[in-house]
Amino acid sequence: MRVLLVGTGIQPIPPTGYGGVERTLAEYARALETAGHEPVILNRVRRRRSIDEYWFARELPVLLRQERYDVLHASTPVVANRLALSGRPYVYTSHSRHWFERHRLGERWGYFLERRAVHRSAATVALTDTLERAMRAAVPRPPAELVQIPIGVDAERFRPEPGARNGRTALGVGLVAPFKRWEVAAAALRGTGIRLRLVGPIPDPPYAERVRSSGDAVELTGEVDDERLRREYAQADFLVHPSRVELLAGVVLQGLAAGLPVLGAEPVAGLAEEGVSGWSAPPGTEGQALAEFLRARALELAGDETLRGRMSAAARARAISEFSWSSVVERHVALYRRLGAGGP
Repeated sequence: MRVLLVGTGIQPIPPTGYGGVERTLAEYARALETAGHEPVILNRVRRRRSIDEYWFARELPVLLRQERYDVLHASTPVVANRLALSGRPYVYTSHSRHWFERHRLGERWGYFLERRAVHRSAATVALTDTLERAMRAAVPRPPAELVQIPIGVDAERFRPEPGARNGRTALGVGLVAPFKRWEVAAAALRGTGIRLRLVGPIPDPPYAERVRSSGDAVELTGEVDDERLRREYAQADFLVHPSRVELLAGVVLQGLAAGLPVLGAEPVAGLAEEGVSGWSAPPGTEGQALAEFLRARALELAGDETLRGRMSAAARARAISEFSWSSVVERHVALYRRLGAGGP
């Protein structure tokens, strides 16, 4: 099956640095190829700005004339709406947090585009049960094929290195931005003897300084290359993820694959098994209450090597059984076939 995966027009695929959607597309393409299919990535990058998605979408009808495919799969709403306008049936996967957070005008515009993209698709993939429910509530006439399929994780690439772990390193991965609430994680670990390493782009230096000052052992690395990222996961002791809003955090799946127990806020509920491979805070836990929750669980892990080992093994086992790319590909291909693959 020849699957044409349409990129974002913002970052290259695979990305050279930060770019969650682009990294997911690259890994999905490799998994499709491993399964015996023929993935093709269509992407044109200009200056790596958000507005560039619109330029790329504008060019799509011309670019697609040169392509043959059985399935056309989009992952951003501007691209999906352009495909609909040009009359090309597509499968859509949403990676947007706008389903759950839309305070500013740009976020409300993104939410409008998301709903249109789902409504006009031949089929839509929701990454989580929570997102599927949000789509069904927000889109009056969703497609008949609205299915739940998570993203996958490369469990061969992300692996633990138990000998490099000492129980005193917490890892956070992602954009250093206020909605991630890294200052809460820093405050939670203050005075515990546990250092917090944050890996990811730093677009807001004043916020980064606020994060540093909230804790007493906070290290911000900025963006790192793939090999360095792999080592950060392999050598940490647990993953902390206090983000206010997420769909399906790829960094949490990578942490599980690397054998990291996950400590997170409500949006990571369901990724780690509660008390087995991690903990998520109860709904509505905010501010100081969230910091106290994270602190208590972090101290419990830091002080019990047997517990860390048991939860590490459970985390990796969950990543392999629930989020392997082979399983994700199998479910996508079944969806494509139900749509009548064999013609565009």
